[in-house]
Amino acid sequence: MACTIDFRNLDEGLGGAKRKRKREAEEEAAAAQDAEAMDVNMETRQASKRAAITKEGEEKPVYGRPTYDGVLAGKVSGRKWKVNKATRASALKVVGRKSTLEEKNREKEVKKAYKERMTELKEQIRSHKQEKRKKAEDRQRIKKENEIRGQSVQKVTNPKTIKKMSKKQRKLLRPAPK
Repeated sequence: MACTIDFRNLDEGLGGAKRKRKREAEEEAAAAQDAEAMDVNMETRQASKRAAITKEGEEKPVYGRPTYDGVLAGKVSGRKWKVNKATRASALKVVGRKSTLEEKNREKEVKKAYKERMTELKEQIRSHKQEKRKKAEDRQRIKKENEIRGQSVQKVTNPKTIKKMSKKQRKLLRPAPK
């Protein structure tokens, strides 16, 4: 809680008035200026800092509880609550003009043409991918056939030689092409 007492005019230390060097007249003038600077007129106060307690003879309603200095807390702007709206939010929305039957039909035709073109393009892409895949498979098959054709082949006629081979060697064996 803030203190409302002004300590600036109190004596400092133990000496009291004896130890001060200023003249008493100057002190009184300075004190009067400080007091005037400290006073705040009710008219100059912001709307958010109005006194919560009404003065005698005034018939103003009291809002909220007074704070320590008898001032209502509020925003710096002075606005304590939301301003009542003059119009509804739904009324602010701009409503577009209604389109005619011809415009609607034109829009439908455009949409239909767009969808047809999209399906056509998708079909083209799909068929192109299928062709690419098929060509790649054909290339792989031809490559394998050419590798097999280019290898040197040795016929094994005796089955005992196959039995003598290790497992790894037997895996490499394959029947000769006809």
